Amino acid sequence: ATQLAYPGTHRDETVQEDHFGKTVSDPYRWLENPDAPETKAWVEEQNAVSETFLSSIEYREAIKKRITETYDYPKYSCPFKRGDNFFFHKNEGLQNQAVMCVVECPILGLKRG
Repeated sequence: ATQLAYPGTHRDETVQEDHFGKTVSDPYRWLENPDAPETKAWVEEQNAVSETFLSSIEYREAIKKRITETYDYPKYSCPFKRGDNFFFHKNEGLQNQAVMCVVECPILGLKRG
């Protein structure tokens, strides 16, 4: 097995918080800002290590194809009512997020007690 060489990760030892009288360090807090240039650089370095390994898997495309085929079907959430409308989420198959759909009450004016 090939040994992966991960890039170093900077620890900021200056970030500390007090939680109920106990000092807690958070040396990786800087990674919580996904838009910071240093976080983006760290993610790119980590992705390069991962991609090097993943690209060496000869059956990777076959797995990706099968997962895509298996997951590519319409999905619907349970409907819920708010006011006079019904709402549900739907995903046509490979969308990144489900879409919220609104349906007017099919029997207008009918109120349940």
